[in-house]
Amino acid sequence: MPVQVPLNRFSHEAMSTFFEVIVCGRDEKYANQAANAVFREIDRLEKLLSRFDPCSDISQVNRLKPGESIRVAPDVFECLSVAAWAYAETGGAFDATVGPVIDFRKESGKAGGKVSCDLESARRRVGMRRLELDDSDFSVGIRADAEGGVEIDLGGIGKGYSLDKTADILEEWEIKDFLLNAGFSTALASGNGDKDGGWMVGVGGDWGKAAGIEKLRLINEALNGSGTEVKGQHIVDPGTGLPAKEHLAAWSVCPSATAGDALSTAFMVMSTGKVRDFCAAHEGIGAFVVTPGGRLVDIRKRGA
Repeated sequence: MPVQVPLNRFSHEAMSTFFEVIVCGRDEKYANQAANAVFREIDRLEKLLSRFDPCSDISQVNRLKPGESIRVAPDVFECLSVAAWAYAETGGAFDATVGPVIDFRKESGKAGGKVSCDLESARRRVGMRRLELDDSDFSVGIRADAEGGVEIDLGGIGKGYSLDKTADILEEWEIKDFLLNAGFSTALASGNGDKDGGWMVGVGGDWGKAAGIEKLRLINEALNGSGTEVKGQHIVDPGTGLPAKEHLAAWSVCPSATAGDALSTAFMVMSTGKVRDFCAAHEGIGAFVVTPGGRLVDIRKRGA
């Protein structure tokens, strides 16, 4: 008889979603201890990265005035550095300083809600170029000419960053075969989950089903998804301040969950042609997008 490989699953609520750890090939007690270490790390990162926690490093950066700077935790600096990379590489389609526009849209969407500014004023406060990152001392500053300061929102990258960091925790526990999930939008696979290699994951939501990619095999890579199905048109084009309109849904396949999280958001904003060009220029990165007409476009080099 074939030997059944133990598969242990644990979940935890954080960052306004749920996180899941699936460990293959370890006994339940050991896997549970490792998962608890993972969840403690996620809670620690949330306290650093959330702009809604007044004590977080990000909140402290958001309170800076033009010309001021502050030293942040290495994790915060690393996350912002990836955000800056995504901003530069996508031509601004991903922008972690989009907070003012997000807040404007939330305020204007409330019945009878008081709007503190107009869209154009909010949009003028957006732009990663308004930040100065100094890797010599992990300091983050606001450019002197950045009127109004910044409002960093890491909602489009924080979950992916948490998965990458907790993968390091599992490696410290000498666990090589695992799958990490954050909600229905982000998954990071390592090693093998079954005899065929890698991990077979579901592509959440009706868009995955309609696009014909209900399941996808991940081999030491991350799958990140963004779309309009659950929250409607909640993804904003940083350039216009209006809802992204190029795609109804987008997924990135990437070695890094952090970069992939940012890219799935950017791919909602970028045209299909620009997404195709981006993937062609970046080794190991692929994408699926659903056009406004409902057509699935598979942009992967391996053509799976």
